[in-house]
Amino acid sequence: MGEQQQQENGKPARSFDPREHLVQLKSRQGSQDYLPVSWRIVAFREKYPHGTIDTQEVVIDLDREVEVETFVWNNEKRKSEKVTRKAKGYARFRATVTDGEGGRATGTKSENAANFADYIEKAETGAIGRCLASLGFGTAYAVEFDEGDRVVESPVARE
Repeated sequence: MGEQQQQENGKPARSFDPREHLVQLKSRQGSQDYLPVSWRIVAFREKYPHGTIDTQEVVIDLDREVEVETFVWNNEKRKSEKVTRKAKGYARFRATVTDGEGGRATGTKSENAANFADYIEKAETGAIGRCLASLGFGTAYAVEFDEGDRVVESPVARE
């Protein structure tokens, strides 16, 4: 991604290659390549140094009771078991990303304390990730867009 840039010492700098930062996530469809949001930001900043990333709290409710069903690995039984988790805390963030050249994306993401202890940060990061994916920074599988069988994001080819 991107053209070679010149470092201060005159030697060419290596351009960011997202393929070097892909991680494997397990899903119902098997292992999938995923580019974490932190590396999407690096790619975005390299290509659009004058771009902006803005976030806004939409809702932070520290007292909202949340209950989720999830699967947890039981070592003794050597299988996943369905459990119900309860916790207080809910957050929703909106992010807007502009590339400085006319491109713009807005995304929202909700998260709760029953799923993640750091649910506030997770919601903010997820909103940024959705925006960057909408602008073409990401992989064919993105947890930000995991809505069942509908997967939407820009692919990054692995050599």
